[in-house]
Amino acid sequence: MPPLTAAPMRPTTGPVARFALLSLALFPLLAGLLSLALGQDANWDLRNYHWYNAYAWWTGRGDLDVAPAQVATFYNPTLDLPFYLLAQALPARAVGFLMGAVQGLNVLPLFGLSWALLAGLEPTRRSAAALALALIGFFGGGQLGLLGTTFYDNVISLFVLGSAWVVLARAAVIWGGPSAVSGPAFAAVALAGLLVGSAVGLKQPTLPYAVGLCFAFLVVGGGFWRRVLLSFFFGLGVIAGMALFSGHWMWHLWTEYRNPLFPYFNHIFKSPWGVPEAYRDDKFIPPGLIQALLFPFAWVLNPKLVGEILFRDLRVPVAYVVLLATPLLLLWGRIKGRRPDPALPARRPALYLLVAGALTYLVWLKLFSIYRYLIPLEMLAPVLIVAAVMLWPLPGKARTAIALTLLLLVSVTIRPGNWHRIDWTDRFVAVDIPPIPDPDHTIILQTGYAPTAFLISGFPPQIPFYRIHSYFIHPDQKDILLNRRMAERIAAHQGDIYVLLAHWEEWTDQHILPYYGLKADLMACKPVTSTLDEPMKLCPVRRETRTLSPG
Repeated sequence: MPPLTAAPMRPTTGPVARFALLSLALFPLLAGLLSLALGQDANWDLRNYHWYNAYAWWTGRGDLDVAPAQVATFYNPTLDLPFYLLAQALPARAVGFLMGAVQGLNVLPLFGLSWALLAGLEPTRRSAAALALALIGFFGGGQLGLLGTTFYDNVISLFVLGSAWVVLARAAVIWGGPSAVSGPAFAAVALAGLLVGSAVGLKQPTLPYAVGLCFAFLVVGGGFWRRVLLSFFFGLGVIAGMALFSGHWMWHLWTEYRNPLFPYFNHIFKSPWGVPEAYRDDKFIPPGLIQALLFPFAWVLNPKLVGEILFRDLRVPVAYVVLLATPLLLLWGRIKGRRPDPALPARRPALYLLVAGALTYLVWLKLFSIYRYLIPLEMLAPVLIVAAVMLWPLPGKARTAIALTLLLLVSVTIRPGNWHRIDWTDRFVAVDIPPIPDPDHTIILQTGYAPTAFLISGFPPQIPFYRIHSYFIHPDQKDILLNRRMAERIAAHQGDIYVLLAHWEEWTDQHILPYYGLKADLMACKPVTSTLDEPMKLCPVRRETRTLSPG
């Protein structure tokens, strides 16, 4: 049986090894082509904020607009900028190919992790097995649904998987030698922390991975001080990564809105710009202990328990069962007097990865329970399955047979999701608007829940957009400063006013615009068309004497 020992990835010779290296080199190109075959991304979040946030930051709109992308207006735009800039310079197909190619790079850390855990195999089998594990990890139902999209869960996964790879590749330094760890060990775990901290800085829902990878050192790491110091220096790296990629944005939110995470956790920061609520999306979190324990099986039967689309992937549920069984089997082996397999001399790196995966899942379950945020763990799950099964106190052939059966099961049962794709267009985002007679003296309001912020990039840049109603804000929230700002600007405006809305949300003319003493002329609406969505309506608005101003 292969020993689960950690070792750095080194080049090997032989046709299989060369094939594995060639496959790794070419795989990003294959992923780019697969992205093209799947179609152009037109997901809801792209239309709501991924495009607008980068556009607004790059063009310096500042506070010209007020919450046009709903709550997501206040997200860190750093991760969206590369896509936005590429889409300005390149045709849509080229952008889609590059997005898929970048996401295809995930096979590299997956291969590295697998290589580290299969150090006992002779080079040919080791190369083949590591490549197979990497490919099985990449071709998950959740991950394939995200290929070429702007959700970025399979982009920040490069940082997450890279962090785990650094730990396992430097396992001899981190866990070897005397009980007191050395400077190189501190440097290795700090680098690993920096990587996953960078992921958190770019996308805050990555936090469970930072917690899991950090606190796993407290469980698996030798003596007390070794465990504490490893976790401490990993945590320092996490903080540095977060500061590097989100420090500027947190400072902006603090100086502008008195909440560095605005609007989240506003029940703690109590910013006057929002209501004193947490603003958390907790609708997917299982409501009780039994539901939480059965959650992986429940979402297999009903994928909408963890998101908005249908998909199927058994990687995480199977890893969940395997991880639950592992401590029981290890205890059984100890009771039966079965000694650990002498071919497994370095169990600690494998145990670290298993504990980190388990802790990550538990934090995710408590905070989000949204499957997209679990994509890095979906990719890692085949490695976790093999790592766990190889620790079981069973004959070597039995362990191999079980591992292969489980990997085959998760490979043949996938059903990729679809977050809304369209046929490829010339430009990723193109917007066609009706004539605006006096753009220098025009404001445009947004109402309803449709994601219309991406359309703003097609309008004259001097026109402000105010979202007076959305999932995030409502005119009857009279005390928050965002509403007051909009009410004052609308009241002081002397020029033309329009409202941008979806045809299924004309009800807002009756129920939202009257708060500001406004009425839309729905018979005079003109279409606003785009590459990403069906036409929206741009309707002229007039003032009425009756006013229900929230100011």
